Amino acid sequence: MHPLLPASSRHPALRCFTRRELLLRLARGGAGALAAPSLLQLLAAPALAADGRLVAAPRRKRLVLLWLEGGPSQMDTFDPKPAVKQVSPLRTIKTELPGVEFSEYLPQLARVAPRLSLIRSLTSREGTHSRARELLHNGFIPNPSVRYPSIGSIAAHELAEQDGALPAFIQIGGVAPATNELGAASEAFWIETAGAKVENLPPGGAPRGPKAARRETLRSAIDAAFAAAGGGEVVARNDAQRQRALRLMDSRLLEVLQLDQEQEALRDRYGRNPFGEGVLLARRLIEAGVTAVEVQLPGWDTHSDNFNRTGQLCRQLDPALATLVDDLAQRGLLAETLVVCMGEFGRTPKLVGGDGRHHWATNFCAVLAGGGTKPATVIGATDERGESIVDRPVKVADLFATFATLLGIDGKREYTTTTDRTITLIDPDGKPVRELLA
Repeated sequence: MHPLLPASSRHPALRCFTRRELLLRLARGGAGALAAPSLLQLLAAPALAADGRLVAAPRRKRLVLLWLEGGPSQMDTFDPKPAVKQVSPLRTIKTELPGVEFSEYLPQLARVAPRLSLIRSLTSREGTHSRARELLHNGFIPNPSVRYPSIGSIAAHELAEQDGALPAFIQIGGVAPATNELGAASEAFWIETAGAKVENLPPGGAPRGPKAARRETLRSAIDAAFAAAGGGEVVARNDAQRQRALRLMDSRLLEVLQLDQEQEALRDRYGRNPFGEGVLLARRLIEAGVTAVEVQLPGWDTHSDNFNRTGQLCRQLDPALATLVDDLAQRGLLAETLVVCMGEFGRTPKLVGGDGRHHWATNFCAVLAGGGTKPATVIGATDERGESIVDRPVKVADLFATFATLLGIDGKREYTTTTDRTITLIDPDGKPVRELLA
């Protein structure tokens, strides 16, 4: 909560100024003050409070999830154990946070560590990929009778303008996402890889002209007849989907997807690889108004050749995540964008077959930045061998309750799903990790 706001304020980004304060700011800054991002944000859709103060419209939060598919080794990334070489032969490096070390694979993230929040004591009981992947996307123990929405879909459903031109939630990489219980408007729009052609998205916008008008007339007549026969609900859903498609065809998406509009040096910093370019695209999408973006980096299931494979993956993760945090901060977007980096579980502290690690859900890591998190924070600790949690275990449900709090979402509100089930968006058993909240 902002220290200038009453505890009852619903929006932590809300800020009030008197007319006198505003005039003083303009006088001190001159004309250039009008161009300052903070003041432009202040003047965005202003309103007057009852006492005559000018109140800035609350900024909607955004979400970027960097998903490490397969489960990264916590000992070889964010929770190294330098005192026990049998756990990992890798060197550790000091971060900019006193007393906090990362693996030698993460030098750039060590530099931006003061902007990060790190959980080293995340724990679950799900050790298979499919169930753990589901759990770490929605926070619920998998249930075959209900498909809970992912955190990206939840953010899209709760925070996005449902009639916006751009998709509210976009996934880059991985496999095409499944449907969810909140409806089509909050499902992920899948882009296979940054820079790839988006199928069925014509460069000229939505079809127009006499031919398109005749098709629309015919379609309307058929829909009207079907609705009159009792199919009104289906017609309404189809029409909503069609309107979304038309808005998308006329949107800025094709322009936003063009990474060649970025400076070459910045593209180099993110990384000239599919993941780095996907993370850069995520920043462009967030900047363009997309509510949630997930970027997937597969390959972390290191049952063999763990150190070489983890090193190769970290050479993509390290610059991309560090540059994203820097880039969002420099553009004034980090405070309103929650960045999350995690996988479905960790890897066994003991090596298997000499150079591999199996699945390990007992303790693993998640990294957060921005979006109201408390920076330079480390939550939890594991023993010197990385085999058990010795301080502040964090359940996955707690992590998702924290996401909801940071994003300004009421996770306990009940919804009726598309299959007529009543669910809450967040597991009611979850409690926010207060130490992570700024």
